Amino acid sequence: MDNPYLNINNLRFSIGGFQLTDIDLSVQQGEYHVLLGPTGSGKSTLMKCILGLCRPSGGSITLAENDLLRLPPEKRSLGYLPQNYALFPHLSVEGNIRFGLHSRCLAASAEDKEVTLQCDAFQIGPLRGRDVHTLSGGEQQKVALARALITRPKVVLLDEPFSSIDEGSRRMLWFDLKQSIRRAGVTAIHITHHLEEAYTLGDRLSVMVDGKLIQSGRKEEVFGYPETESVARFLGYRNIFYGDTRSLPDGTEIDLGYFSVKTSKNIPAGERVAICLRPQYIKIIREDEPIRESLKRNVFKGEVVSIFMFPEYCQMRFRIAGSPSLFDLELKFPAYIKERLSLSAGKNITVALWEPSIIVFRDR
Repeated sequence: MDNPYLNINNLRFSIGGFQLTDIDLSVQQGEYHVLLGPTGSGKSTLMKCILGLCRPSGGSITLAENDLLRLPPEKRSLGYLPQNYALFPHLSVEGNIRFGLHSRCLAASAEDKEVTLQCDAFQIGPLRGRDVHTLSGGEQQKVALARALITRPKVVLLDEPFSSIDEGSRRMLWFDLKQSIRRAGVTAIHITHHLEEAYTLGDRLSVMVDGKLIQSGRKEEVFGYPETESVARFLGYRNIFYGDTRSLPDGTEIDLGYFSVKTSKNIPAGERVAICLRPQYIKIIREDEPIRESLKRNVFKGEVVSIFMFPEYCQMRFRIAGSPSLFDLELKFPAYIKERLSLSAGKNITVALWEPSIIVFRDR
């Protein structure tokens, strides 16, 4: 990435038996960057290194070309929204927001104006005199974010900001949060392990696994084309198999034991690889329709094992004819397909893999 605003290079940190290993991360000014990963992957530890709460053993962190590792936490121009919001229980809503102004040394009239601006931005003006313990989770989050942004930080860091919000309220708050940060013109780094939250909010994403930053990119790239098996598994991909390669005149065949998959990718024969067959790209073939060229080389007959209905889609388990497994493939498709094709457990159908969607991992 050219001229990143926040740049982390070759960062290393260890505590006990855990290590951050050679972390490289770049964030552009104004970007909303989501840091994804399972619990214990090192996301919060990396954030603490950026904030200055943990001291790395090597590497560099620069913000607008300033070396953050040379600065104490209070001089780094960073805002922070912790997981539990850390509001001061003895202060009112206004008192909590005003607390963030201590470092700016403003006149009293200027402080009053800044507090009013933040309250208006988050639509919490009527709450100014309330005790924070009387607020809902969403209201507490707005107060904590207003307190973080009133310092006029260059970057705001958000650590699992929706962890204490009930599932039903989260989605609306996602849009409120991003809109508020966009309006403030602040660069954001947001930690979560919630996939839908990450995709909804992030401009770009980075995935951490076991203390290593495995993949960064636009959200469409990361979700659509995971670069490693570990990233694919974290993103919830099913249909991950292991097999041996065999060369074909027009690509490669991967022997998975009781079935094989053909791809146009040229991979040397005899390699042991992992492949991912994305559920949304496994198509159900209707008997009265021709098979498209991109599907023809990977066609399987078998039966529907089970169907699970969700509000917006169906998930189906499919067993290939002659397979000893309980099921072989999981498919994902719009809910209306179930009724249109009269799908039910035990029905014999034909499915095909859309060849361009087959992902091959060779980093084993």
